[in-house]
Amino acid sequence: MHVIIIGDVVNSRHADADRWLPVLEEALKRYAQKFDIFRGDSFQAELPVADCFKFVFYVKARIRSLAPLDVRLGIGIGGVEYEDDSIRKSNGSAFVYAGEAFDALRKDLVMLRSPWPEYNEPVNIMMDLAMELSDKWTVNMAESVAIALENPEASQKELADLLKRKYQSQVSTELSKAHFAQLSKVMDYCTQELIKRC
Repeated sequence: MHVIIIGDVVNSRHADADRWLPVLEEALKRYAQKFDIFRGDSFQAELPVADCFKFVFYVKARIRSLAPLDVRLGIGIGGVEYEDDSIRKSNGSAFVYAGEAFDALRKDLVMLRSPWPEYNEPVNIMMDLAMELSDKWTVNMAESVAIALENPEASQKELADLLKRKYQSQVSTELSKAHFAQLSKVMDYCTQELIKRC
């Protein structure tokens, strides 16, 4: 099974591309096995199954740290029947599901489609709730979440140093207000359930 994500940057016209494009590219390089950025603010990526949900919150945190920007993501889990060096020329059910999920986005910012309806429904409910929480992130909260995801073993003092925050308590407060502990449980649960099926 493969994970394909199709996404775009929300409000990209409200910011210069040289401000957000390198950030998007860096986020994709961190997790994606292959990716392509096209039509200015759209992108497509193939991710390891284990990193799917971490990537969702990581790319959201990195882009939301550049207010007023955000991301919309359609996640497809399925097969890849034709694989090309260019992800845009590859094909298979994972791409179809990702396209369907992305096209189905209205007010939602994330949607998942897979061959398993009994997986899709609870995951999409959890993602809706998780996005409600993460839509309230300030720039500082988003920065703290991104650094915490980049450095899962780091202490809060180390995170504060990386963020150049004066006090460790600032990072602790930001992660708490960002509901990072709860969102981490969502990431872990959705990932474990997906790995079981793949």
